[in-house]
Amino acid sequence: MNAQNASRTAILASLMRAVHTRADPHPIHRDPWGDQIVPSSAWAKLYQLARSRNPVLPEDANETTLRSVVSTGLRAIAAYPNVITRSRYAEDALHRAASRGVRQYVLIGAGLDSYALRAPIGMVVIEIDHPATQSLKRQWLAQAGVALPDSTHLVPSDLSIEDLSSVLRKSPLRASERAFFSWLGVTMYLTKEANFKTLRAIASTAAPGSELVFEYLDQAFFESDMALTGSARALRQGVAELGEPFVCGFNPSTLQSELALAGYSLLEDLPDTDLVRQYDPQGLNKLSPQGLGRIALARVVGASDA
Repeated sequence: MNAQNASRTAILASLMRAVHTRADPHPIHRDPWGDQIVPSSAWAKLYQLARSRNPVLPEDANETTLRSVVSTGLRAIAAYPNVITRSRYAEDALHRAASRGVRQYVLIGAGLDSYALRAPIGMVVIEIDHPATQSLKRQWLAQAGVALPDSTHLVPSDLSIEDLSSVLRKSPLRASERAFFSWLGVTMYLTKEANFKTLRAIASTAAPGSELVFEYLDQAFFESDMALTGSARALRQGVAELGEPFVCGFNPSTLQSELALAGYSLLEDLPDTDLVRQYDPQGLNKLSPQGLGRIALARVVGASDA
């Protein structure tokens, strides 16, 4: 990501959540804010792109028509099912943790996530992300006339040059109390070394019993084009063209042992196909995952548990 620009994939993910909420027949995750905080200037660029890729689209097409075309295009992106199911899974896991008394939610690489606007009273939300993305988020929220709750804290940090454990120690996180961490749509853009550095930073800072949900790509995605569908190859090419190429995956067969070395016990590890079957068993939303995306839930292990 260009240091001066917000993540384009974060913007697309926000719009995907909104499209799913407003247009899919049986939403499994509801995010009514996803498109409200994206301003008309961003929509205009998407309309321009829609026109360039749809030569039969009338030049005088109204905004309703253009939004419909953009929505159809977003649904066609291979990552669409993963963006929807990962959000549902993460918030389900967060709510289970909250039922056990957890009152701190830390989003690493929060992007334009809107949970802070939907959080129950008493939940402290800490968002950590690149300064450019957070600056744009603040600007767009202000333009939309939306104020973040006092219990929400945006912590700007460029984790490519800053140490996450130091950022967490300086944040409002109460390290003596359990927290729930989410790390969605990030690991695939980092090197393996950077990913494990992040994992160790969370484990060394968070209270034992804290939990982390993170999304990752099966390492098979990087090893052979033969394992990829045409839409998966298009996704890889598309994010590279946005300046945010996929870099790294994890091997599901070694994930448990690798997490143990980083200070975690693995609670669950599911492929995207299982998530779709779990949340949309009748296929009402026609979500078609690629089978290479996965989501893991892990718990920070205390010294007495190691």
